[in-house]
Amino acid sequence: MPQQPDHFDLYTFVAGTALECGNPFLLECNCGGVVTIMPPFQDEYVVCSRCESRIKMIVIEGDPGYIIGADPDGTPKLLPVQGSSKPDPSKLSAEERAAILADVQARFGKKGK
Repeated sequence: MPQQPDHFDLYTFVAGTALECGNPFLLECNCGGVVTIMPPFQDEYVVCSRCESRIKMIVIEGDPGYIIGADPDGTPKLLPVQGSSKPDPSKLSAEERAAILADVQARFGKKGK
């Protein structure tokens, strides 16, 4: 069994459905490199062939196109979930993104409030 690295360079969210359905999908690195994921995938990380970053995959149940995260100051933001059949948050219109983030802000407020 290969030894797991003690740290990762990057983290990404992956749709659980993408791993369960058995079809290959592309996982994009921040450098622009692409790793083809061939389910069933047993490891928790991949290595980008372009920049050699170790990318830990955090599996999110189901098939969300995004999850809600926050900047260091607590401002909510949409984080993409790779392998999802739903649109990447960058593909949503500015109005759609603004409406989602306004709803999050109304429900949870900013950090520290």
